[in-house]
Amino acid sequence: MSENTNYRILARKYRPTSFDELVGQNNVVDTISNSIRSGRLSQAYLFTGIRGVGKTTTARILARTINYTLDNAEYTPLIKIEKKGLNCEAIMESRHPDVFEMDAASNTGIDHIREIISFAQTKPTMAKFKIFIIDEVHMLSKQAFNGLLKILEEPPEHVVFIFATTEIEKIPVTVLSRCQKFNLKRIDNDVMSEYLKKVTKEENVVINDESVQLICNASEGSMRDALSVLDQAISLCEGNISEEKLSEMLNLNNINFIIDLFENLILSHVEQIPEKINEIYQNGFESMSVIRDLSKITHIASLMKLNIPIQNDILSAKQKEILEKYIVNTDISSLVHMWQMLLKGYNDVKNSFNQNLALEMLFIKLCYSNQLPPIDSLISDLKASAQKDSKKIQSITSAQTEDLTESVNIPETFDEIKSMLIDNDIRLADEIDKLDLIEYKIGHIELTSNEDFDSQLINNIQSALRNMTKMDWTINISGSNPKQENQITINSIKEHFPDAEVVNEDDNIQNGG
Repeated sequence: MSENTNYRILARKYRPTSFDELVGQNNVVDTISNSIRSGRLSQAYLFTGIRGVGKTTTARILARTINYTLDNAEYTPLIKIEKKGLNCEAIMESRHPDVFEMDAASNTGIDHIREIISFAQTKPTMAKFKIFIIDEVHMLSKQAFNGLLKILEEPPEHVVFIFATTEIEKIPVTVLSRCQKFNLKRIDNDVMSEYLKKVTKEENVVINDESVQLICNASEGSMRDALSVLDQAISLCEGNISEEKLSEMLNLNNINFIIDLFENLILSHVEQIPEKINEIYQNGFESMSVIRDLSKITHIASLMKLNIPIQNDILSAKQKEILEKYIVNTDISSLVHMWQMLLKGYNDVKNSFNQNLALEMLFIKLCYSNQLPPIDSLISDLKASAQKDSKKIQSITSAQTEDLTESVNIPETFDEIKSMLIDNDIRLADEIDKLDLIEYKIGHIELTSNEDFDSQLINNIQSALRNMTKMDWTINISGSNPKQENQITINSIKEHFPDAEVVNEDDNIQNGG
């Protein structure tokens, strides 16, 4: 009973107590270490990052470091602490009277900030600095931030503020500008893997590399999550962790099954789809989880195809070797197309009335889409076809132009025009001889005449030239008036009426007839 009572979870048991023990945050440790060694201590720090990467732990370590002393006479901040100081244990256990910790998620109002401001005015009782650690500081209200801003502008010399947040974008810029900001990054899988192996060795737990990799992938860069998963796995497997039990505990799909499914889809083995769907149903795999894992494998396959290094690899060397065989004859455009279909299919399956049916149809679409020629090949074929058609059109156009040039003879001089017109209609010869050239351009002729000419001459010439040259012509003739075929004159009347007598011929002429 006493053993159960004294048991501490791994995340607390292996929580770092100094910067020397902090895992995976070397940049933060180096920067703070240099500032402390040079005596450049800030009065406000801000740690940001995802859950479980050590924000609150780093805040406590910093509080311990700047309040480190062995005899209360001299405070000597240390990065590598070998001896426990007078304030160390109380600070790391969150019970030191001069280190005030507050969770802003449950203390969001201005009243709590007023309490901090009031508490900050008094000198520390046991340590050199009064330190205020405010976790999830982005949860403070607008009034609370305004109250906090005042003391950040003119803080007492004995006060240091340390903030932690997962959502830095929600913190006012006025507060951010008064803090030294540190971004705690996700723990790299290799670093986390080595640390978990060290912990399992300390705990006398048997675990293989594949199981460690599964825990790292499930934690997504959070060391606290990784230790929590390991803690649960130790209890489930009774000290001998297997990959199968761990996958079942995490509700993970067997990665080998996903790789095998990927093979059937990328190689268009549509006849295997019903069997795979049945396995998914029998093993209780979630449809959405299968699509997510398939997307991860497609992403990894694409990076492998392009020889791009893979971050946080979830595959073993053997699994990558198998995957390499499947994609050796696969075009990168097919992998990209498969990725896009999986992204779209995720929402389609999620919103479907029957996810199993929708998942099966998605697999069938993927199989048949992968039977199509690669997109790059289709584009090349289209370009080649377009170039071929363009050359064919140019050839036909050139031939038509040549035929048109050969069949239509455009006269370059007026003499050629006259010859063409007379050859076309000999009746125009007499009338054309009465005309003299003023200006000649192709499509436009300016003429003059000192003699009367037939009023229909212009229309006859235009019509004849249009037929012979296949283009419209403008003809202008100046000079004598054209002859009117039906004009009535005195002479024409006398010819028809010889006995007629003309009275006042001059007056008639003056009056127009």
